[in-house]
Amino acid sequence: MNVPKPKEIAFFGKITAATTHEMKNILAIIKESSGLMEDLLLISQSSPSPYQEKFQKSLSVIKNQVKRGVNLTNRLNRFAHSPDKTTSTVELFELSENLVMLSQRFATLKQVSLTIRQPNQAITIMTNPIQLQMALLASIDCCLKEMPPHGEISISFEKNGEQTAVHFTCKGDLPEGFNHNISSSNEWAALQKITPDLSIIVKSDESTPGILLILS
Repeated sequence: MNVPKPKEIAFFGKITAATTHEMKNILAIIKESSGLMEDLLLISQSSPSPYQEKFQKSLSVIKNQVKRGVNLTNRLNRFAHSPDKTTSTVELFELSENLVMLSQRFATLKQVSLTIRQPNQAITIMTNPIQLQMALLASIDCCLKEMPPHGEISISFEKNGEQTAVHFTCKGDLPEGFNHNISSSNEWAALQKITPDLSIIVKSDESTPGILLILS
């Protein structure tokens, strides 16, 4: 696995950040236009069109999709700013939750539920945000590779002194040798290439099927 150079990552981040700003402007215009159409339909209730109900349903769909688009665009914009600094202080749950939301499509395609649990306390760490997110996504990929349909990957956090553990717990009708299959996969090999630069210990968690990342 060839890890992109910092300048290459910064380039992609800059273009993505600029594009998401434009996408937000487009969604804002669609939202304003659909709002105006709703107002016009309310005004015309005294002489309703036979298609008024269909118009209302269509506008409701537009509003919901705009809301979804704004949420994804905001998250993508936040992600695009990750390369702004090679090393920075991040709030672990906030960074992880943003990545999980952007990664939902990978889980959906495998018919797997991907969830994340907020810890009882904020966990702030100094790290390379891009490489950490690469490690988190690689861990998700390892689990998804072996997960059966209708399973669940649950991400949780545990802080113990100077160390923080990130648990990727897999649930469902798991095949025999699930953890062995994970640690023998190409995705596992890719994960192993990312973590040394971050001083992360990676374990195939036998006590709870899945993966354990230990961050110093």
